[in-house]
Amino acid sequence: MTLTEEHKDLLAFIDNYWNQLIRDPKDSQHDSHVIPLPNTFILPVATSHWRVAMFYWDSFFMMRGLIATDRDWVIPEIVDNFVYLFNQFGIIPNASVWAFLGHSQPPFFSSMIFDAYYAMQRSGTTEYGKSPFIKHWLENHINVAKEEYWQVWEDSKTYRHKVEKFGLSRYGDRDVGYALTSERESGWDFTTRFYNRCNDFLPVDLNSYLHKYEKDFAKTANILGKKNDEEYWEDRATKRHELMKKFMWNEKKGFFFDYDYTNNLQSEFYSLAGFVPLWAKLATYEEAKRVKENLSKFETEHGLTITAKESMPTTPSFDHVPEAFRLSIEALMRPKQWDYPHIWAPVEYLAVIGLLRYGFVEDAARIMRKSVKAHANVFKKYGFLLEKLDSKTGEKPESFWYPAYLGFGWTNAVCYRYIKILDLIDEKDGKIFPEKVLATEPPYSLTGILH
Repeated sequence: MTLTEEHKDLLAFIDNYWNQLIRDPKDSQHDSHVIPLPNTFILPVATSHWRVAMFYWDSFFMMRGLIATDRDWVIPEIVDNFVYLFNQFGIIPNASVWAFLGHSQPPFFSSMIFDAYYAMQRSGTTEYGKSPFIKHWLENHINVAKEEYWQVWEDSKTYRHKVEKFGLSRYGDRDVGYALTSERESGWDFTTRFYNRCNDFLPVDLNSYLHKYEKDFAKTANILGKKNDEEYWEDRATKRHELMKKFMWNEKKGFFFDYDYTNNLQSEFYSLAGFVPLWAKLATYEEAKRVKENLSKFETEHGLTITAKESMPTTPSFDHVPEAFRLSIEALMRPKQWDYPHIWAPVEYLAVIGLLRYGFVEDAARIMRKSVKAHANVFKKYGFLLEKLDSKTGEKPESFWYPAYLGFGWTNAVCYRYIKILDLIDEKDGKIFPEKVLATEPPYSLTGILH
């Protein structure tokens, strides 16, 4: 029996739940807090707390559940919404909410453009799928991504993301620029990973995403036959890789860490962000192998924890500290939403895909099976999936920055994608890479697997 057959009720729920999450553009016109959108979009979760807004990096992960389905027509619509937002405001905000125009979210725009490009290729019987229109569409949309890259993420004045001295970027905020809003922009709101000083760090995941942009720009230039442009972006990607290796790679520990540029100090905090260089295909095979050897710091019966238990602060005695100060100190040191012991589908997905890209199929499959089993058990109990799980129980965790919502879009999408990938792995007896691919040095292309 395939996993698709075994989990048919769960998959039916995920499929039906898209009817609540995929929204008509007119739905964004009835809330004064929300920026009206011109095209179909997706909500993170069907609850009034999220109003009717489209979120930036949430959309990338939710697309994992739409790829190669009868709903993948939504993908180009979402991408066009992001083009609209950027053209209107010079930024792709955290979400299509007026109050969020000062900061963005982890940048996945170039990846989403290629998701849409592949979706249009699959619909080759329509005008969208025909060349040269599709190449013209790709060029136009990648040009918008290039503007976002330069004006937002490579900017050192307005958004203050680029730290010129180090040649790498950080999370920030145009209007405030403090640690709190920088951490919101990171998507990890909130985590002990940044020691409550997010704006002081060059994050390994952000710079991996920007490396992916540079490789996607080079890939587009190759498709369009623009050799000089391709060489330019390959050169920028190589330089970022070299800087990341200099500041973020720890040879002794075999892991990628954030870098505290204000104190010229590499962090020692283990988080799943250290696997993102594998997803972005910038690690060497030997580096990827070393990173993989750290899986035990994160792996549990129910999947991968967001951060490693060993990196969490211990609770010291505050008996000698006046109570008025003690409350603030304890609040700073208390575990946060995106910390151990929680499991969080999107960052776990990036780690799993990173493992697959370097041929660590057995490890990736083991983690995916644990995750699917945990989410399936939650579904049996609640009739919904959860955004995060408590890794110690596989259950619903306590509330932190916001409640543990039922029916979260990116959990649904990641669970669906895991099942489809596992069925392919089982069908091919673990040999998902053809011989001609295995003859090359990893990282491998996963286009055939993910699309």
